[in-house]
Amino acid sequence: MTTLNRRSFLQLAAAFGATAAWGTSLSAASAIPWRERRDLYPEGVASAEPHSDSILLWTRHAPLDSPAKLTVELAEDSAFQKVIASAHAPVSGASDWTTRVLIGNLKPSRTHFYRFTDAAGNGSRIGRTLTAPTPDDSRPVRFAFVSCQNANDGAQNAYRRMIYEDERAPDTDKLGFVLHLGDFIYELVWYPEDRPQGMYDRRIRDLVRYAHGEKIDDFHIPTTVDDYRAVYRAYLHDPDLQDARARFPFVNMWDNHEFSWKGWQAVQNFDGKNRPAQTRKVAAMQAFFEYQPARMARPNSASLDQFDPPKVADAAITRFDDHGLGQEPNNLAAVASLKGYRSLRYGRNVDLIITDQRSYRSEEPTDRPEAVAFTDKAFPQLLPQEAMEILDAGRAYNSNRPPGSIRFG
Repeated sequence: MTTLNRRSFLQLAAAFGATAAWGTSLSAASAIPWRERRDLYPEGVASAEPHSDSILLWTRHAPLDSPAKLTVELAEDSAFQKVIASAHAPVSGASDWTTRVLIGNLKPSRTHFYRFTDAAGNGSRIGRTLTAPTPDDSRPVRFAFVSCQNANDGAQNAYRRMIYEDERAPDTDKLGFVLHLGDFIYELVWYPEDRPQGMYDRRIRDLVRYAHGEKIDDFHIPTTVDDYRAVYRAYLHDPDLQDARARFPFVNMWDNHEFSWKGWQAVQNFDGKNRPAQTRKVAAMQAFFEYQPARMARPNSASLDQFDPPKVADAAITRFDDHGLGQEPNNLAAVASLKGYRSLRYGRNVDLIITDQRSYRSEEPTDRPEAVAFTDKAFPQLLPQEAMEILDAGRAYNSNRPPGSIRFG
């Protein structure tokens, strides 16, 4: 087990864009005149990526007239009579009033409670979180995984069941964390008037209206960081999702919809056509950084509280390396603006390797015009298995000897 000293911990927090706080073994009662005002923290609170000695905390304050600082407290009890860490966390319009705090020097396998308070004593709801067991702890690990939640189609009440069962489970069966595999948001949004027939058997909910969005067919997509922020806020107003983030530490990763439905690298694809979208990719990464607490590195920023997006332009990508990664400089800058792949050790039995299946992938072969030959109107969205096996393996097919043409049927 590697132990971080305080200097290394501060450097780590800076890499993640988080304020750092150092826990103490001597607890004390809170001296903060906290009073709960959930209306001033409308997206709730969250914790993320538990290590055996640290945890990442998050909240968003309602917009203020000027930048300010919140006080965050971490305690061993929900009454905050045993506070073991506190810090001042900055909030400003540059990060849409969100803030992240990494608290270290904690003990493993412990339940903690946390809250944020502004200068006037207005406080967030109280969150609950946990630290991971030590890497040599052989006890069984229980966690849940979720993905593909579309609040445009319905409420997120599966989280309510998760909370219900966890509250009643014995301590040995309670969840250690929730792994979110992506599609926390769906960036494409239907407005009810554009799709009165609903989606499948569900009515369309009036979830969010993009101030700068673009309409494609019968749905709308974000075009700016403010648009992406708006859809995150809309999702976090779901009470069950917000309650789950307040109860469990999450491990967050993106899939496609955090950027674009058929997106790959910094490219969007609509109506069968690729379009460069480096500016939108960076906007999507910034909103993810602001609303999804995660131990993700930002190579282009040294700020503790801001994303500092790289300046990019939407430029055509015409040159690719041997792995299909577009070498156009704006594409590379957009992809590198936030590094999502990482790992998480949780006790002796779980070594979680979190991969990025979107930022570095090549174009989906079945979206290319040449793939039309494999389709059949009688069986939409299905391809012959023999063709799919070759396309999926790519250059590795048949011991690195893929065929020049594909026969099927």
